[in-house]
Amino acid sequence: MAQQDSEELRERTVEVAGRRISIGGPRPVLKEGESLVRNTLSVCPECYRLLPAIVYEKDGKIWIRKKCPEHGEVEDLYWGDAEMYRRAMRFEAPSVKVKYAYKQLENPCPFSCGICSIHTTQTALANVVVTNRCNFSCWYCLPGDEEALFKTSVETGLKSFENVSKNLAFNNRVEAGGFAGEYAIPEDLYVLSFNDGKAKWTRVTKIFRRKYEGRILRIRTRTGREVRLTPEHMVFVNENGELRKKRADELDEKDMLVLLWNFSSSDGFREINLLEEFKALPEEEKEKVYVRGVENINVLLLRRRYGNVVYSWKTRGSMPLKHFYDLHPPGKYRLGKDATKHEISPRLEITPEMATIIGYFISDGNYTSKDIRITVAQKDVEEEIVSILEKLGLPHSFLIHEGKVKQLVVGSRLIRLVFKHVFQIPEKSANKRLPRGFLNFPLESKVALLSGLFNGDGYVVRGTRHLSIGYASVSKNLIRDILFLLASLGIFARVRRVSKEKVKGARHDLYKVYIAGKDLVKLVNLLKLRNGHVERLGDIGERKEAKVVKYGDFYLDTVESVKEEYYTGYVYDLEVENKSHSFVASDGFLLSNCFFFAERSGYVYEPTLEQYRMMMKHLRKQYPYGAKAIQLTGGEPLMRDDIVDVVRITKEEGFTHIQLNTHGVFFALEGGVELARKLREAGVNTVYLSFDGLDPRINVKNHWEIPYIFEAFRKSGMTSVVLVPTVIKGWNTHELGKIVRFAAANSDIVRGVNFQPVSLVGQMPRSERDKHRITIPEVIRLIEEQTNGEISREAWYPVPFTLVLTMFLEKLTKGKEKWHMPIHPACGMATYVYLDKSKDGIHFVPITSFVDVESLSEYLKQKTAEMEKGRSRYMVLLELVRKLGSFIDKDKQPKDLNLGKILTSIILKRSYSALSIFHYKFNYL
Repeated sequence: MAQQDSEELRERTVEVAGRRISIGGPRPVLKEGESLVRNTLSVCPECYRLLPAIVYEKDGKIWIRKKCPEHGEVEDLYWGDAEMYRRAMRFEAPSVKVKYAYKQLENPCPFSCGICSIHTTQTALANVVVTNRCNFSCWYCLPGDEEALFKTSVETGLKSFENVSKNLAFNNRVEAGGFAGEYAIPEDLYVLSFNDGKAKWTRVTKIFRRKYEGRILRIRTRTGREVRLTPEHMVFVNENGELRKKRADELDEKDMLVLLWNFSSSDGFREINLLEEFKALPEEEKEKVYVRGVENINVLLLRRRYGNVVYSWKTRGSMPLKHFYDLHPPGKYRLGKDATKHEISPRLEITPEMATIIGYFISDGNYTSKDIRITVAQKDVEEEIVSILEKLGLPHSFLIHEGKVKQLVVGSRLIRLVFKHVFQIPEKSANKRLPRGFLNFPLESKVALLSGLFNGDGYVVRGTRHLSIGYASVSKNLIRDILFLLASLGIFARVRRVSKEKVKGARHDLYKVYIAGKDLVKLVNLLKLRNGHVERLGDIGERKEAKVVKYGDFYLDTVESVKEEYYTGYVYDLEVENKSHSFVASDGFLLSNCFFFAERSGYVYEPTLEQYRMMMKHLRKQYPYGAKAIQLTGGEPLMRDDIVDVVRITKEEGFTHIQLNTHGVFFALEGGVELARKLREAGVNTVYLSFDGLDPRINVKNHWEIPYIFEAFRKSGMTSVVLVPTVIKGWNTHELGKIVRFAAANSDIVRGVNFQPVSLVGQMPRSERDKHRITIPEVIRLIEEQTNGEISREAWYPVPFTLVLTMFLEKLTKGKEKWHMPIHPACGMATYVYLDKSKDGIHFVPITSFVDVESLSEYLKQKTAEMEKGRSRYMVLLELVRKLGSFIDKDKQPKDLNLGKILTSIILKRSYSALSIFHYKFNYL
């Protein structure tokens, strides 16, 4: 924000793009030992409140401080070197607004969208998301909202420890191992346990709990499973073929955990007694539900208690459910709602048809105050649902709004009550779950439920070497339910999480469960899939077993990460009646139980090709002050089967530089060369490749794939690659010099490295951000040290340094407007280095070591001013060409380089091909 704007901030609340944003707050004050650098505006990282802030110097560093009335004072390291900050700020440029604004806003805006008239920097390169699809043994171990698979004599289901415990009496006090708590003794409760490789039901003899405040660990595995535990809790690991117990806080990324993939569940849940289940309805609903077919109502007896309304009951043969429970009159009952004619039987059968409708509703349905609705986008899906509703005798109609997908309205208020209160399917996408008792459904109804689910939010991914069917949801609990439903059928699946931070505007993480290999064959043979899925699957052929080590009904899964969280509340553990002292919890983890024995919203974002083209047209309308360069990002853009078409459309809409942001793993698979070739031919100029270091323990994403990725690039002619390391203090900061050298060693295809230090904003927890935060000057100093001083800190200049050149070119081309980059100097620093391979090894020669860039910049300013006063552009151009060599020190210029000739060609031709010669001689950092 402009400095003067900070002086005019008054406290108020405004609406920006549909969101209520608070503005203003107390102005921070300087403390002892601090000197003011400037006043500014900044946002609270928690609530986006726009606040007055101060930038100040302390201990040779630059800091920023703001104070949110709600979240308190926030102080962050801004730049780790005050001297470098002052040097960068010499090139601060005046703001230049977007000439064409797609959005017109008048209020202060805390979001850097770059598409409205408020923002004072132009979009030089637009980032466009094209998809968002990826121990001490202690019995007080699991947070109360963690779940386990519990079985009673009535039903089997996933329930939280809090839910299971709410009706138990914790009358017993106990102290053990330095912990004090209480326990209850359940009478009818079972969990799955490990018994010689088999998943067997075992009785829960005690449930323990105690109050806890402190850290817990979130453990995530390679197949996407998660569990949260107290640090001292024991988990089962496989060591040299044997199962052993290990503390959660001693786990590392080599440990193999034991998880469930297969189990048996009874299927006796074939019908529901709605008269019994409706006893739990809210009282106001019981007043509106009528029991019809009531016989032999004794009017004289009931009139004293209920009044004359009993005559109506007798005449109509119906009465409110609320009073029915008091009287239980005889009859052949039916259930109705208010005055509607529609009725259902009080005994609801769990038929495959009903299960199919439930699956579609969970995927694409929603509640209203009167009915349930299911969005139908495919004709065959619509026909199937209508056919089922007619068979079930459920009233239905269609709701069609212009520009929106058709909705099928199931006009039964009773079915709405059944879905919401009996099946207990929650409202809203982020809360969705499978129906209560789904593991007790008959086999054919389980399969029908899965069919409805996968025909709704399911998808098929088919590549040259990969084929899978998946299901996506923003509800983590729904994904867990599906995992257990699949496991009850003996089907193994994996889970991938797409962080909401990677998807612009997302309020929830996205979870994707997917099935491949022989498990895919088994699932497809069971399900009745819609036509689109069947066509996409094609000929499945022979598939391989999943690449996991199976241990009977369990499998071995490698730890991917262990992260700390803060928790306060009850924690729970179980005592079970099994010699292995184990039970299955959360996403299927085999955990050790207590030693009391003798020994924590959605959606998939993926614009269609038509939507994407519309977006590009609007973005291009900003030109000449908008972007002509674009970066396709995600998620992982290569997850889109039509990514080549996306690139082609981008090129057709006038973008001259297209970057593809990717981890690159798809290029390492069969067909990777052809994929890279098609993308190159469609218009990709540069691959923006994630690369966090050379150590496989650091670059876990694609270390082993990099050689194959580079091979695909060389064979396909993809000769412009930028390596993109996320720089995290203490994680890969010792690898920065190695990354630069690796780029140089592969200079036939690698054009540079774009270091991205962990920011002081974003979703990283504050405690983690403070620990891992590293600023631009700190990265530059480390590069200087790790390249033996060859790339010195003096070689780097801030991005707005280029403004002089773009302003000069604008005047040189008859005033034809160019986009400029007047961004804040603290946003980025860059340099070009020549790769000198004439000596032993590779040596780095920064362009600033033999070009007087600041004198050249002053000269261009002078010539720009002359043209503004009417001087001949032709004469200015001739003078520049003649003068250019005087800024280059020929003695320091590498012997095999003629920079003057290259720059002259760029100035005269002003073409992409002329500029590419420069970029093939230098690496950009």
